[in-house]
Amino acid sequence: MSSFPDPPAAGTIAPFSLPAAERNTLDSGLSVISIPSGSIPKVYLRLVLGFGMASENPSEIWLTQLLSDYLKEGAGDLDAVSIANEVGKMGGHLNVTVDDTTTTISASVLSEFAPNLVRVLAKIVREPLFPESELERLIADMLRRLDLARSQPGMLATGAFLQSLYGDHPYGRFLSTADLIKQFTTAAVRAMFEGHAGPQDAKLYVAGQFDEAAVLDAANDAFADWGGNAGSVKPPQGVTNERSLFLVNRPEAEQSTLSIGLHVPDPQQHDYVPLVVTNALLGGSFYSRITLNIREDKGFTYSPRSQVFSYPGAAYWVESADVTTNVTAASIHEIFFEIDRLGSEPASSEELEGIQQYVAGNYILRHATPGGIIDQLEFLELHHLDEQWAISYTDQVLALTTDDIQRIAEQHLQSSDMRIVIVGDITAISEGLLQYGNAIEVHP
Repeated sequence: MSSFPDPPAAGTIAPFSLPAAERNTLDSGLSVISIPSGSIPKVYLRLVLGFGMASENPSEIWLTQLLSDYLKEGAGDLDAVSIANEVGKMGGHLNVTVDDTTTTISASVLSEFAPNLVRVLAKIVREPLFPESELERLIADMLRRLDLARSQPGMLATGAFLQSLYGDHPYGRFLSTADLIKQFTTAAVRAMFEGHAGPQDAKLYVAGQFDEAAVLDAANDAFADWGGNAGSVKPPQGVTNERSLFLVNRPEAEQSTLSIGLHVPDPQQHDYVPLVVTNALLGGSFYSRITLNIREDKGFTYSPRSQVFSYPGAAYWVESADVTTNVTAASIHEIFFEIDRLGSEPASSEELEGIQQYVAGNYILRHATPGGIIDQLEFLELHHLDEQWAISYTDQVLALTTDDIQRIAEQHLQSSDMRIVIVGDITAISEGLLQYGNAIEVHP
């Protein structure tokens, strides 16, 4: 039998520091954050607008996704092909994405083209065309994406889980409907953009190798007279945690898709970083307790995972897993067993040390690229945190004790307070779920 030497001991985590960022506010109100970094002659630009899916009203779910598709379809004297060609000649590709709170236009190009890319980004937000001729095609694309999303049990589980957490608040809206999408118009897209896109809450991030003076000159010129409204979403108020059980029926499904979780402290709260480490130990890493239990030991699932998700002023923890239908109730039992065990007895110092090295090391690795650096700065801006929060992150992680982890689990991860969402065959699984309360069938 082959034998392998023991792995080397983990090294000491190096002190972390963010690259120096220069911040300038243009006359229009746009903030420009410049971060010289790296040695490769490329530059990454990201223009972040301060609105996203949470700015939609109940009759507009996914309208901002249509808007993000539309922003690539032309601006000023450039049509969609011309925009793609312009950015392509610079060595890049234009991306437009939307999430709950932001709409982002970005590209990575060769360093000497940074001022040119600034002008293209400015044209897109100042002179979007929203051509009527493209609406039918874009709507058809959205309907195909909706059909795909609604065929995936993970998407249905996420939709039902968010709705259970946030109710009628925009954070609780996840999946649109065909009827809503078919009613979207170019006028509605333009109204959404003009009502929410403006320089006052926008940020232009520039990271990599570039001529800082030339980029700032280009930004001052290109965004000089950009105006518009600032959009904001109030965080949910009065959220509570309580045990509840929600079922989404998929007749004859071979698997049940689970989403189990609750509200937790957001990044502005003192317990957020300890919670991230607790999550990694409990279910957020391959060698976490829940994963070792229901995957490695019992074989109930292949890829369980827990995560902490955050919005401005809100956050939640969730354990997700696809389990074989006949072990649905047993899987929930084992997940709760591991959650309760962590809150009732401390982890070993060896177990915690390994998780601390994992969390701190991954945190440092995420800052190895210009895009990763921008991700961190954007996170700080979104949650109104200063750079010291990021600089001290690894120190906070490494300073935690086993008692800290036990306290977090006991205080913030009570299984009796968790919502349970299951997408599966209700007929096959209902009897085993009686111990978790009365089930409510939902249709996300």
